Amino acid sequence: MDFDEELARLTREPAGAAGTRVSLCGLPDLREVRSRVAESLTFGACPDGRFGGVMLVIDELVGNAYRHATAVRELQVARAGEHLLVEVSDHDPDVAAVRAGHPGSGRYGLRLVGQLSLDWGVRLDRAGKVVWALVPLQGFPAT
Repeated sequence: MDFDEELARLTREPAGAAGTRVSLCGLPDLREVRSRVAESLTFGACPDGRFGGVMLVIDELVGNAYRHATAVRELQVARAGEHLLVEVSDHDPDVAAVRAGHPGSGRYGLRLVGQLSLDWGVRLDRAGKVVWALVPLQGFPAT
């Protein structure tokens, strides 16, 4: 399977059990979210430089959901070969706002996500939408 086929498969299907899920209901502090993901990815060991890019992507996607979405649901991070698939879901079905950017936002956060990931996007699901990014699991910064 080539990269484009694998990316299409990953972004159509929700993250599998081989990752971590963090409920974002109640808007937990971003430090707590990062800490839970880092512990899950490194099995309690000290995180190394390979996770710097994914932590920045998590900050941007979760932060954007907190600022702009209604009823944020969940963060999922799953291994996908040599990459991590980061997904943030909410109950707001407005995918056009993510693609166009929010007024006054400047879209700097999404530009950063684009630079740190192989690809990113947004899709509808049964309960709203999912904003996702496929981040290389390598040294920071991602190339």
